[in-house]
Amino acid sequence: MLLSLALIAACTPDGAPADRTPVYATAGAPIAGMAEGILDLPVGAPLGGYSSRCSYLGGDSKIDNRKTPYTVGFVPSVGVHTPAQAQVLWLQAGNQDLVLARIDAIYSFDGFVDVLEDRLTQDTGMDMHGKVVVATSHSHHAVANYSEQEGFYLGGDRYNREIFERITGDLEALAMEAYDSKVPAAIGIGMEKDWDPEDRVYHDRRGENDNLAFFPDIPAGSYKDPNLWVLRVDTAEGQPIGFFFDFGMHGTSLGGDNPMQSTDSIGGVMQAVQERFDSPLVIGHLQGGGGDASPSGTDDGFARLETIGEYGADAIVDLWSQTPTSTDPITMESVSRGISMARDQLTVERPYGTLEYTPYDETEGYTPDNVVYDDQGHIISPIDEFNAKYGGVFCGYDEPLLSSGTIGSTVFPYNGCMDIDIISHLVFGIFGMDVDNLELPLAHMMRANTSATYLKGVSMRTADGQDSVDNALLGFFPGETTSMYTEQFRRRALDEGGFQHTLVVGYAQDHEGYLLIPEDWLLGGYEPNITFWGPLGPEHIMEGVLQMSEERFGGDLLEPEDPTLYPTTAYEDVPLDQLAPDQTPAAGTLATSVPEGLYTPLVDHGMAVQLGPDAVLPRVQGVAQLVWQGGDPMVDSPLVVLERQDGGDWVEIKTRSGRPVGSDRTDVLLTWLPDPLYPVDAEQTHTWWAGWQAVSWGEERAGLPEGTYRLHVHGNRYPGGSTSWPWAREPYELTSEPFEVVAAQVDVQVGGGTVSAAIPAPAWGWRLVDLDGSSVGDNPLSAASLSWELADGSTVDDAAKAAVSGGRSVFAAVPPADAVAAVVTDAYGNTGRTEL
Repeated sequence: MLLSLALIAACTPDGAPADRTPVYATAGAPIAGMAEGILDLPVGAPLGGYSSRCSYLGGDSKIDNRKTPYTVGFVPSVGVHTPAQAQVLWLQAGNQDLVLARIDAIYSFDGFVDVLEDRLTQDTGMDMHGKVVVATSHSHHAVANYSEQEGFYLGGDRYNREIFERITGDLEALAMEAYDSKVPAAIGIGMEKDWDPEDRVYHDRRGENDNLAFFPDIPAGSYKDPNLWVLRVDTAEGQPIGFFFDFGMHGTSLGGDNPMQSTDSIGGVMQAVQERFDSPLVIGHLQGGGGDASPSGTDDGFARLETIGEYGADAIVDLWSQTPTSTDPITMESVSRGISMARDQLTVERPYGTLEYTPYDETEGYTPDNVVYDDQGHIISPIDEFNAKYGGVFCGYDEPLLSSGTIGSTVFPYNGCMDIDIISHLVFGIFGMDVDNLELPLAHMMRANTSATYLKGVSMRTADGQDSVDNALLGFFPGETTSMYTEQFRRRALDEGGFQHTLVVGYAQDHEGYLLIPEDWLLGGYEPNITFWGPLGPEHIMEGVLQMSEERFGGDLLEPEDPTLYPTTAYEDVPLDQLAPDQTPAAGTLATSVPEGLYTPLVDHGMAVQLGPDAVLPRVQGVAQLVWQGGDPMVDSPLVVLERQDGGDWVEIKTRSGRPVGSDRTDVLLTWLPDPLYPVDAEQTHTWWAGWQAVSWGEERAGLPEGTYRLHVHGNRYPGGSTSWPWAREPYELTSEPFEVVAAQVDVQVGGGTVSAAIPAPAWGWRLVDLDGSSVGDNPLSAASLSWELADGSTVDDAAKAAVSGGRSVFAAVPPADAVAAVVTDAYGNTGRTEL
């Protein structure tokens, strides 16, 4: 028996509303459009994912005492490594549409979906309710104060209306761009399993469940969600438009002390995949069972993100290339429901019975029996240990966060659970909210908003390598889907609903914290501490998705949108900040001195700040810096691009895929400094710094073409005249002095019957140079060749071939008797010489 869900009160028994003619999904050839863009989010906004960034909890990543209009309890961001991206697919089949959007953010918010459904309905004249999905990357370094869910303010600061409006506005524009670009399409789904067997891309991080052999055919031990799938979209003529790929991995490579906005590990994979193509396809990542999976990779810092991408890109593109597409008609149905999370309604089915909680007991000093399992190892039901009227958090730890305020149980992992009542008062205090207006239960905790889409007759490549035409169920889950949880959903969907091909998207539509099966939750550890409703809440959500999928996708009758899907909120009623940006008349001028306190992420690695670039920059070993007076970040998100002189013209350098090299990618780093640092209503100057390391992309990282280059800044200043966001803007531009990019200096060493050579990256390096090397050390050469300079002035080539060892290209070679020097050169003309 699945959990009971209340349908719309005005519905007749067959599910159709009494005042509505039944509507059925019709088949049709796919029509699709895709769009991508950069979210316009300000430097100075708080980053999500690490509660340690909250000032009350230590202020991790704090650089100085700057204040911004965007932070309340968190420290502000100070720059950008890679800005948040967004990709949108608008898919139409027959009489149905689906908008699938993904953004770089810590988690989704049902307010995004609510507003976009309304706005896209107005924009198109079509009813888009129940047809919009917003999924997120789970980067722990993306702007986060867009959600009105008070329970997650410790994950990203208090809700800010402007940040919410910036994201929804950009998503609306991209959705309409995708809508306007729709063409007859060919689509397909590809699936792969065990695609990262060596854990080079991602790995299991949850050791607490290593001894849990929950599935009979999956042995106990380290386990990560092994599934990769793609949704491929081509034109009807076979020209690629773009695709989404899905696997589970956290965005936590950089750590909580990073103060820079970044797409983190997911961004590293997306950029590497994008650069496998010769045109700018729209390519986005969706999360699978990433709740308990950490990024792997090699190297350090920002370069590590690039290695993760390089390790994963070929497998992803291979699956894309093997995925068949078809223009044949398909049927597409979507359904969304709000699943009740009232404590005493939470149930989960097991073969040995229904798991449920005992009714809440208000007796002062209530004590449960503290017995969790029976003599067969089954969970005892009803469960009396989770006696939390309004929910609990921080479960799973050996000791509670506070000595008082627990839910009364003394048995692990319930003994660490803190009552939401206590924590809510703490959160309201930290984030400057009126505790007297605290209403429990918290509204957003009482409903989990979910969606599912069913594609009938879609072309696919299954995980066993077979091509077929079949049906696929996409489940969109409001939280951090973990590995066992996603596997459980796939198995239950097959066993109970007959859904053979089930695809999971986590961190979508809403957020309820970590999603674990009860048996996994009860093992404790980090993940159970960010849940609200104990061991039963997450799989209760799963059963709701299963029930609505079974009920709705058994036929073609379409379910009307549930008018109670979204909780009553005030996210659009919160007033916009009236504090205007600073007018910066000097914006667009080069700085004449380096201001005190100007932060760069490389200053601790020995890179001195310079106002402008040196006249000559060697590949890999050179950096072009630029310091200028810019606009207030409330209006200025500078775009810095690299240009190369071509005759009398300056031409933007683009990557293989056709994307400009600059601050929209990992090529150029940006930081910002206000003066004075505070208060925020003071008249401030705004200094910006940009840095570009002379490294190319793809296989030719050490082969950037020699020539004359410059940095070109496109920014905005505030001219005055506005009373609230969106603030008026006027553009400014400036360029750096030209500089010459020349060959890198190769380090050559001779001795012991070998000649070794490497391109040494500087201690401040942040770009990946070679997977067999180091961003801050030695890197082997591409197609290295060895020659000897002889005493008579002549040169002789050595036939020895180099092998890679310890980050160096090593030749087994002995110098001729009359040799005076060894010279090593790579395929790009990078050269080194050492005298014998």
